[in-house]
Amino acid sequence: MAKKASPAPSVAKEAPVVINGTGKRERNKLANREAILEAARKCFLKLGYDAVTVRDVIRMTGLAAGTFYNYFPDKDTLFRAVLETRMNDLNAAMHAVRGEAYTIDSFIHGAFLTLFVRIADDPGFFRLIMRNEHAVRTLFQDSVVGIPMRALKADLSDAIERGIFPPMDVDLMTSAFFGVGFEIGRTLSVAKRPDPEAAAAFATRLMTAGVQAFGIQQGSSARRKKGEVAIRGSLP
Repeated sequence: MAKKASPAPSVAKEAPVVINGTGKRERNKLANREAILEAARKCFLKLGYDAVTVRDVIRMTGLAAGTFYNYFPDKDTLFRAVLETRMNDLNAAMHAVRGEAYTIDSFIHGAFLTLFVRIADDPGFFRLIMRNEHAVRTLFQDSVVGIPMRALKADLSDAIERGIFPPMDVDLMTSAFFGVGFEIGRTLSVAKRPDPEAAAAFATRLMTAGVQAFGIQQGSSARRKKGEVAIRGSLP
């Protein structure tokens, strides 16, 4: 008598494929949003903020108009989204570098190098900002422009408090730093062979000499990393 075959072992049903905790619907939503942002980046860079319409962006994505409005209610919100993620990441990186600095040189050079490397790595994004400078300053003074400037002002105030920088007008110095970074960044963003190291060295030498002209408080208690010597005194 033939031996009765054992029943096949049960196989558990596989769980739905999940990537980073999101299912198919969520992945589609993320893909649609990124497609809209990428189309918007191209439109704003090519046409400029004033000339771009939501219809231009929708046409480039191939999505339905209703799909677009599920993500962004208007052009202003879309433009803000295009700018803010990268600007916030850059601002956080520069803030971290400035907070860890214990000399004038490391504060200035570290921040400028962080900025200029980002520009060299992604010149298109910074050309987008330059192309739409008026809109950026007019519409987003509170965020895209305001947040990094407030962070720089706070970091300069902290550096003065720690004795790294001499007492000075923080508002004016913030504007000076921002202006130097913005304009050198403009040059890098259109250069055929951008050299962020050389640009950072130039900006550092320029700004360090200017800061030293104000003198450094004597008896500073600024902490220093091993091997670093705080710059004191003023230029002759």
